[in-house]
Amino acid sequence: MVPGGTTAITGEVYAVDDPTLATIDRLEDHPHFYRRTAICLADGRLVEAYLLDRDRAAGPPRLPPGDWREQR
Repeated sequence: MVPGGTTAITGEVYAVDDPTLATIDRLEDHPHFYRRTAICLADGRLVEAYLLDRDRAAGPPRLPPGDWREQR
């Protein structure tokens, strides 16, 4: 996902404790590679997601259906 994107995606939302969040931040290299950012879901809930800067996302292909599981 990139900031300002307009395509809906399919995903999962998890509640995690602070130590787990810190571990995920390290894995995603937040804030240097991915940035953990608040996003609004279709149902209006605000959650945090890891977004990739548009410059870094210039090369990878876009998933038209918005769901990586449908790319088989």
